[in-house]
Parts: sequence; C-alpha cells; structure tokens
Amino acid sequence: MTLDPMTLALSMADTMLLQTERSGRTLDEIRRIADTIHTMMAATGQDVSADRIAREIESRFEVWVPREVWVEDPRDHAPWLTDRQDKIEWAYWDRYKTWLTRRSGWKPPAVEALSDSTDTVLSLLEDPERPGEWSVKGLTYGQVQSGKTANYTGLICKAVDAGYQVVVVLTGAHESLRHQTQTRLDLEFLGFNSRFTRQQTSESIYVGVGNLGLKNPPLCLSITTRDKDFSVSAFESATADPRRVRLLAVVKKNARILENLRDWLGNFTTEQADGRRLATDVPLLLIDDEADYASVDTKKPRRGGSASDPEHDPTRINQCIRDVLNLFEKRAYVAYTATPFANIFISDETDHPEYRDDLFPRSFMVALSPPSNYCGPEVVFGLEDPTADVVREPLPVIRDVADEGAWMPDGHIKEYQPPRELPRSLKQAIDAFVLGTATRKARTEYFGSRAGHNTMLVHVTRFKAVQFAVARQLTLHLREMDDLWGDRGAAGVVMRQRLRELWEQDFVPTYAELADRSDLAGLVGEPITFDQVESVLGEVLAECAQAVKTINGEAADVLEYESSTPATVIAVGGDKLSRGLTLEGLTVSYYLRASRTYDTLMQMGRWFGYRSGYLDVTRLYTTRELVDSYVHVTRASRELMDLVSSLAATGRRPVDVGLRVQDGYEHLQVTAGAKMRNSTSVSLSSAGQRPETLYMRTTGQAMVENHARLERLVDVVRGYEAVPEELRRGAKGLMRRGVPASAVIEFLDGFAASSKILQARPQTLVDYISRQNALGELTTWTIAVTAGSSPQMFTVGGETFRMVKRKLLDSAGSVSAGTDFQVGVLVSPDHEAIGLSAEAHERAFQATRREFSRRNDRTPQRPSGAEIRRHRDPREGLLLVYPVDPAEWVDGVQPEGVPLVGYALSLPNSDTAKPVRYRVNETYLRELQQMVAEADDDAEGDKE
Repeated sequence: MTLDPMTLALSMADTMLLQTERSGRTLDEIRRIADTIHTMMAATGQDVSADRIAREIESRFEVWVPREVWVEDPRDHAPWLTDRQDKIEWAYWDRYKTWLTRRSGWKPPAVEALSDSTDTVLSLLEDPERPGEWSVKGLTYGQVQSGKTANYTGLICKAVDAGYQVVVVLTGAHESLRHQTQTRLDLEFLGFNSRFTRQQTSESIYVGVGNLGLKNPPLCLSITTRDKDFSVSAFESATADPRRVRLLAVVKKNARILENLRDWLGNFTTEQADGRRLATDVPLLLIDDEADYASVDTKKPRRGGSASDPEHDPTRINQCIRDVLNLFEKRAYVAYTATPFANIFISDETDHPEYRDDLFPRSFMVALSPPSNYCGPEVVFGLEDPTADVVREPLPVIRDVADEGAWMPDGHIKEYQPPRELPRSLKQAIDAFVLGTATRKARTEYFGSRAGHNTMLVHVTRFKAVQFAVARQLTLHLREMDDLWGDRGAAGVVMRQRLRELWEQDFVPTYAELADRSDLAGLVGEPITFDQVESVLGEVLAECAQAVKTINGEAADVLEYESSTPATVIAVGGDKLSRGLTLEGLTVSYYLRASRTYDTLMQMGRWFGYRSGYLDVTRLYTTRELVDSYVHVTRASRELMDLVSSLAATGRRPVDVGLRVQDGYEHLQVTAGAKMRNSTSVSLSSAGQRPETLYMRTTGQAMVENHARLERLVDVVRGYEAVPEELRRGAKGLMRRGVPASAVIEFLDGFAASSKILQARPQTLVDYISRQNALGELTTWTIAVTAGSSPQMFTVGGETFRMVKRKLLDSAGSVSAGTDFQVGVLVSPDHEAIGLSAEAHERAFQATRREFSRRNDRTPQRPSGAEIRRHRDPREGLLLVYPVDPAEWVDGVQPEGVPLVGYALSLPNSDTAKPVRYRVNETYLRELQQMVAEADDDAEGDKE
C-alpha cells in the first residue's frame, strides 16, 4: 500500500521520536526531526513542509501516559520475556498495534504505553514453553472506561504470539457485554467476523485487523461467536482440539455456560500419577473481565470453619472458574477490573482439597495509570492530581438535578408507573443531547472533524418494567420534538427558542471556560455558531426520535456501534449499563440511581473516559448527593492506587502486602458485605497524611466564628519568627514558624466544621496532636495564613490580604448560604513545602524524582506531598489556613467581606501514631496483629 507524502513523513517521524527517550521529546527535538525528514523527502522530490510536520508531530505526541506500577511474587517465577523477546514473531501484536495507529486514532505515545504495560503483564506470566506444572494468578486494574479492554486485547495478542494455546475471556453476567467483547476481539484480534465463521478461511468475512493487508498470524479458532455463547449446542458441535490449534472462547459468567466449557475442555485431559486429570502442555490464559463481579466466592463457610474446609461449597461461578483453571497443567489467570475492592479481600490462605486455592492475585498486582487525555473522576470533579503544578478546577459540565422526586421517587416499587410529565431537568438533558449531537455533526460538516457515535445514558431505576415505561416516555417526547421542528406555528417557535436559549446560556459559556484551559488541549472541539448547529438539528431530531433503546435482560434492543456510520443512541437501563458495557460517544448522562457500595457506584460512572474533540458538549445531570459520593469513592480509589505505588518500591509480594481501602461515608460501604467477609474494619493513623477541609460551612454564624478564631490565631503567632522568603515557596500571606502546638490546638478546638469531613474533623486532629505531643512529636509548628488572587480583600491581625479563589465543586454551579461549600482540593501544590529546610526539600525532591523515574518518564516539577511529609521532622507540623472567597459561588452569603476559613495540616510521618477507619484485608490485619504482639513483647521486656 502506497502512502501519501504526509503520511509517510509522519510514519518516519513516529519511528524516530519513539526511539528517543521520553524525557528527550522536547519541542527542539521535534523541530530537528521535522527538518531532517523534510530534507530527506525533498531529496526524493517530495516537498512536505517542515513546519507542518512539526505541528503534526507535536499534536500526535501531546498525550502523556504514566508508567504502570506493580507488585509481584518472584517465588516460583522464572523471568523469561527478555530472553525470548527477539525470537518471537509478534504477528498478532503487530496487526493490533497497526490497527490502533491507523484506524482507531491512537496517538503514538498511547500505543507505546500500551506496549510497555502489556509487556509488563506478559512478563509476570510464565513462559508458555516452561516445562512442568505452573500456576499464575494476577490482577490488573485501572480506572473506569480508561482502556482495560485494549490492555487485555494487547495481552491476548502477545500471549498467543508467545505460545499460549487456549484463551478464555470471561465477561460480565449479561449477554450484551459478551456480545460487545466478542465483536471487539473479532475486530482487533481474530480479524474475521464470528457471526459468519469460527475460523479464518479463504471465504472468511474479514474485519478490522484482517483488512490491514499484513501477514496473517497462525490460525486461532473461535469456539464462541458474536451471537452464540458456549451453550449446550455449541458444546455438542465443537470439534476443535486445543492440543492442536489455538482457541478463543468469550463466555459470560453464567454457571451453566461455564460448566459446559469445563466439561468440554475436560475431554482433552489425561489422568496423572496423582489421580488428577490435566491438559498437559496446553498453556491456558484466562482473562476475567469485571473480576470483582460474580467471580468472588461469597458463600459463608460453616460456623468455625474456613473456605479451605472439604465441606465448604464455593459459589457456582467461582467454583467453575477454579475448575477450568485446574484442568490445565500450565495456567495463568489475570483479573481485570476498575474496582478491585472485592478482589483484594479474597483470602490468600484458601487451599481447598478439591478446588485448591482461590482467586487471590498472589502472583502480581498491576495498577494502570490512564493517559493525560482521559477524563476520569479526578478531572471531572477537580480533585488533586499528584503530578499537577496548579490547583485543578472541576469541569463545568455537571448539572444539578433537584426536581426528580415527583417523577422517580426514591424507594419506588417495581410496578411503579412514572407520571407522564417528565421533570424539567430531564427535558433539559434531552435538549442538551440534541444540541451536543448536532454540534458534533456540524463540526464534521464544516471543519471535517472525525465523525463519531453519539449516546445518551438514562439510568434512573433498577426495575425493568419502569425502564420500559421511561423509554416509552422519552420516545414520545422526542417524536413530539421532531414533529414540532417542522411546525412554524407558536409551539415550534417556542421549542426553537428553548434550544437557542440553552445554547446561549449553557453551551457558549461552558465552551469558553473549557477552551481557555491549557490542561484540556485536544479535548475541546472547534468553535461553532448556533446557526451552524441549527442547520443539522432537523436531521438530529429525526434520528433521536428513533434512537431510544431499553438495555436490560428482557429487552430485545442491543447497542450497535459496528457500522462506520455514526449511530445516535439513547440508552435506558440499569445493571446492564453499569458493568463493563461501553457507550460509544457518550455525551449526556442523566443519572439518579444511588448505590450503597463503592464498586457498584464507580462502575455506574459510564461518563468517565475519552472525549477528544467533544468534551465541551458532555453533560452529567445528577444529584448533589451522588456527586458527593463519587468524590469520596474517587479519593478512596486514589489512596489505594497510591498505596500500591509506594509498596511497589519496597519489593513486597502481593501476599505480603496488607491492602486497605478507606471505609465509611454516610450510607456507603466498600463493597457488598459477602465480599468483605475476609476483611476487617480498623482505625489507622493520621501520620503522614494531609487532612483538609474540603467542605466548608457557609452559615453566617459559622463564618463569623471561624474568622474570629483566625483573628485569635494571628494575634498569638505574630510575635514568632517570620518564615524566610526562600522557605515560603512563592506563597503570599502571613507566615510564622516555631509556634507551639497549643496555638494550633486552640485554633482547631471548637472550629465550626462541616459534618462531612472525615480525617480533617477538628476534634480528631486535636486528639491526634495532643497524643503526639505526649510522645515528643508535633510540638512546634509553622503557621501559614495564605493570601490569594481574589479581588475580595479580608483583614486579619491588622493586615489586609486578598482572599483565595477556589472553585465550588457542585453540580449546580452555586450553593445557597447555609449549604456546605465543597472544593476538589484546597492546598496549592507548593504550599506543603512552606517552612521546610532547603536540605530536606532537596532530599524530598530527589526521592520524588526517583519515584517518578520508576513509575513514569515525566519529570516532576516539585517534591510530592508524600515525600515532603516523609522528610519533615516528626517534631514539626504545618498548618495552612485558606481564607476562601465565597462571593462568586455562594448565593446570599452574609456577612460580606468575611471569608470561608479552610485549613489543611501537613502531618509528618510517625512511627507512634493512630487512627482513620479502613477496611483491610487479612494480610494487613495479620501485620497489625504482629505489630501489636511485638509492642506487647517490648513492653514486657521494659518491665523486666
């Protein structure tokens, strides 16, 4: 296939730049490569502008992907990939890599990162050529909709290239997800359409990678098809022999289906000397997608017993998975999930006489970090980014829903029939979807932007009958809108005016705010006018009137995204929409359904993902309570990710790593109670933490009291030594050091704080500081009352400063006085280093660089907060006070000129300290018990 000159130039540029260390991919290096390629092509008579090449390269390499981190158990693992890498013909992987680059629009750094992370996971598996019996159990996790399917697709390609013979992919419990997964593997791994054939023949209907014109890899048969799981008929008709040909099976987590698969695979086993039947020398790779769902053994052991007891009968799906694994002499199990909470609570000590060990990831745990163009919960809600140099603002795409009660009340029954009149918020969400879809179509028409699918999610109830009723209501509403579009009478004029007003009042300012943010480069589309959008609205409304699909176990509707023609879909559903199912081109979500567990709640967040070129038309319509819950769960997930990252540096094994998940936020729990049977709720220390008031009270009384408390603090500290300019780290405000702990305790004790803050509760901190004082720690403090850039001024201690600007993290964009003011992050990135000596700052910076070089190739601009707290003297604490300007975000706030006083404490690491409540696994609990026992032994020794 002949490439046009520009495509050829970019292909050469990709090769040259990918051979450069990531840290060396500077603008100067990009320009040098562009000039080199221009000269080379000019010599062959092809004139391609060096400036254009440089611009295109810069655009292609603007995405940055952090390296994955992992912990592993080196015991009984023989490193192999480095030695075999150059001897393997990577036929499946080369096709997939080419597909991603040419057809799926992946940027070269993202493909490069995928190659690195799949190499990591593959290397942690065993060499398929390793003789004898071996078993691997691992876990790979990343964020919702961040590319886990791409990761395990790449892993499958590489594993089959390396010699794995049988690949089983377990999807969720619903056929729709299995259907979607099979279709994707047809497209990106097999290269032929399993709807028409199970193997690649000369008559096959090629799809995806099969159409690239590349060398076909060794034959791999599919014993499932897009439309047919491994049912009884498939069992009876399957003739392939996994000992002689590579096989793929994509099956849902249904006990009967898995039993069919187990029984069929059992036909290829032989009896061993110990009486077991094994398929020998047939390496198995079993991918368990959504591994925290249905795979975990939730069956309670008998009283006083354990899951290792012979009479313990695991849940059927868990039993079937273990049965399939135990049929193979060489077996690798890799769990994939965005919510690994249930998986880390699986017992690592189970050894059942029949089913053997459970699915605890004893061999490895890999944490995938998403690319910089991923819009995850941290981006959406404006939470702290450890690599950012500025305070991240929440995206202005969340819209408050407060009128749903009469239409869809909490606690409604399965026979409930919603009133015919849709709530105003849902009508507006539909209008926003219509405008967003029209915007994307207009951009394709006027600017040549890449066309894509357009989807709206409506997730308001778990009851199927109610979902059908909602779908009927939406269809009627959209058909009425379609009819009105052609009506030039009063009703038609009203609808057109309504759409124009939403455009002007919502879409225009939202676009302006997002387009002005440098951290969202490439995610916001071209500027466009309402007239351009209006020109395609008629076409969009006609599509929407036919677009409503009910996605549940009783509906015949399926989500079809396979056509090259962009689809317009409004998906109404429940559980089937909340587990792994990808909603292509999701722009508008209307989400009301609450959950009581972290994992289910996060899995329902289908709106997280990649929105390149259309982030500005995305909207999330939901309640304030759900936003608060998502923020809490996101912080718990981030803490878990950071914990694995820090433990990876210690060389600990998964079985040695005690994992913890922050527990307890209003009605939420970490995961279902049955999945937490092997976990315990414990209270852990505040040492090394940074508690901060991410919620601030806005009642007049609370504001006045806290401001007066700040006044008293300033009066106390004014006589102490000022923090030298070089130790202020560029911060402005009143700063003193050498202040006694009593001043901090007096400031915190009785502070008017929100009931929603957990670690930062004033009394919790007062108690902690007092306990540490008794141990000779946190006895002296640096106090920093920071000033900001707000036009609003405040006076404290006779000095006047500008208030600090922090954006409200709230779906409505404003709150009434008396409602808590919530921010995504309070502390500015450099402020934790205030007062830290130059030597300690440099040590913390070097430690951060070492950690970044191990985890990724991006150069940090400052020491991380964790390293600062690790290098601060345990005798010293830092209190940061933020006088936040409420004027822009709080309606009716009184009194004027008084800030919202927020605080954060940077608490150094300590070997002596105590407690925040966490849900911990058995390993963590054993470690705690051992520490207590050792402390008791030491105490007894002291007595002697």
